[in-house]
Amino acid sequence: MKSIAPAHLPHDRSLGEEEGAAIVVRDLSKAFDGRVVLDRVSCTVPAGQFVVLLGPSGCGKSTLFRCLTRLVEPDAGSVTIRGTEVTALKPAALEALRREVGFVFQQFNLVKRFSAIDNVLAARLATTPLWRVLLRRFRARDRQLALACLDSVGLMDQAYQRAERLSGGQQQRVAIARAFAQQAELILADEPISSLDPESSENVLQILQRAARERGFSVLCSLHQVDLAVRYADRIIALRQGRLFFDGPAAAFTPGLREDLYRAARS
Repeated sequence: MKSIAPAHLPHDRSLGEEEGAAIVVRDLSKAFDGRVVLDRVSCTVPAGQFVVLLGPSGCGKSTLFRCLTRLVEPDAGSVTIRGTEVTALKPAALEALRREVGFVFQQFNLVKRFSAIDNVLAARLATTPLWRVLLRRFRARDRQLALACLDSVGLMDQAYQRAERLSGGQQQRVAIARAFAQQAELILADEPISSLDPESSENVLQILQRAARERGFSVLCSLHQVDLAVRYADRIIALRQGRLFFDGPAAAFTPGLREDLYRAARS
């Protein structure tokens, strides 16, 4: 199969680019029932940047996301997160690494009958004694952290509102606050705005962008909306037919490249 990646894009990362990166993916491959979903994908998420993953439906975005923390086991290649090779970890070490990654999902994954602050406090379960969890008596410092995280996403006034009474955009912001409360330096956001209206979508992306630019988080976010990706991302990674199509600054993702990325999906 002929490479579909534009010839001017680099595929071999220099040691300088990879050193200190939040995520380094090298020659990652995955197939399901003989169908190749990821074909020798190599890309880098620099530390402290907001990086958006683009591509048509079926291009391998979701599989790549799941391979990063081995929710799906890759067939070949390697993933390194903050200097740790994920593909070489044993189960206990892998679980420990996953606790250092904040996840944001398109369906929010909140306990709807719990308040916003209780949902954010779920990020502290791994460091909280069982008796405190059962009695829902979290440490004062954890409650203060949860309130600060809700404040950072503009929801301090909704801290004690049940999640089911919040709008979709507000629920997603609670989910982001939960990721912040985990105190992870890396956030993986899998299509976080797919079910939101345009205004809520922009609010969520603004929060993720600020998390990278002002607070030093490294954020990898998958999207379908190319215009929003170009507007908010520092860097764009694009997949097409399971292969790397683009990996570079958002400003370099030209209208011509956008057209090429989705042409095959429309034909």
